[in-house]
Amino acid sequence: MTVAYLEALRPTLPEAARALVSAGVDRLVVQPLLLGEGQHWREAEALAEGLRREWPHLDVVTGRPLARHPSLSPLLAERALALLEGYPGPWGLLLVKAYTRFNGGDMGWARDLANEVGRALGRDCAVAVAQSGAGPPTIAEAGAALLGQAETVAVLPCLLFRGKIWAQDVVPAVEALRERHPGKRILLSGPIGIDATLVEMLAQRVREVLAGCPK
Repeated sequence: MTVAYLEALRPTLPEAARALVSAGVDRLVVQPLLLGEGQHWREAEALAEGLRREWPHLDVVTGRPLARHPSLSPLLAERALALLEGYPGPWGLLLVKAYTRFNGGDMGWARDLANEVGRALGRDCAVAVAQSGAGPPTIAEAGAALLGQAETVAVLPCLLFRGKIWAQDVVPAVEALRERHPGKRILLSGPIGIDATLVEMLAQRVREVLAGCPK
């Protein structure tokens, strides 16, 4: 097992694969550590196809991202409830996904996820989805609409770590939203981070693809 990066950092996927091929592997599972179904997943699949061309003898299979894993919505609902409990209703949930131009913003999985989390929270929790950065919709746009229906809003970034998107896009946008709506309670959750549930979700995705491989 090894780690590879899609952009900026090294090793790249071809570099990481080369080390494994040199070690004698004949099957390679490329498992994206991604929450969405958009641009980066397609990039991972394209890179995996490049590995097949470079090493025709290598069985390369690609796992699905975590976007629609059945354990993701309960995990996020637990995080949201920990924020909202004790605060007055009606509640609102603003799920923030990383910005992408792909497929009109790649919003389908995020809307479905937000609706699942909202149903788990109950109390007629209103939900909305925003994209980081330029949107659309932006955190400001989706947040303003949601605050018309809710007294307390939990902002739930669908991000794995406190990286550039968190620091430059999410936190400043939430602070600005609080300034524009001083009479409302706007609560910000941290990113998902390292979590035992997340580890098991990744392991399940790998088992899914291995189950379909010849023994």
